[in-house]
Amino acid sequence: MERLLQLCAQVCIDIANYLIAQLDLRTPDEQTNIFIILGQEKIIPFDLAERMTGLVRFRNILVHEYVQIDDRQVYRHLKENLGDFEAFAQAVFDRFVAGAA
Repeated sequence: MERLLQLCAQVCIDIANYLIAQLDLRTPDEQTNIFIILGQEKIIPFDLAERMTGLVRFRNILVHEYVQIDDRQVYRHLKENLGDFEAFAQAVFDRFVAGAA
């Protein structure tokens, strides 16, 4: 489950970085701010952007193992934040795919 969360987070991070580059948006001062920029530019809802910021931090913990991974925390993220991946995908789709039709 940790690996799945890590991969899902990385895909969202990669998409966010791609959008920032392609839309020539300002470069984030920290990696955790990539979603904040998308929220400020109204590409994704700002409340989602704030939640996704925590996802970057959680992904960093999973990848770099800064601390021992708490299985309860992984489970909590799965239970409480899994919908954020879908909300992010939907927001990007609505803005760039459905809106372009």
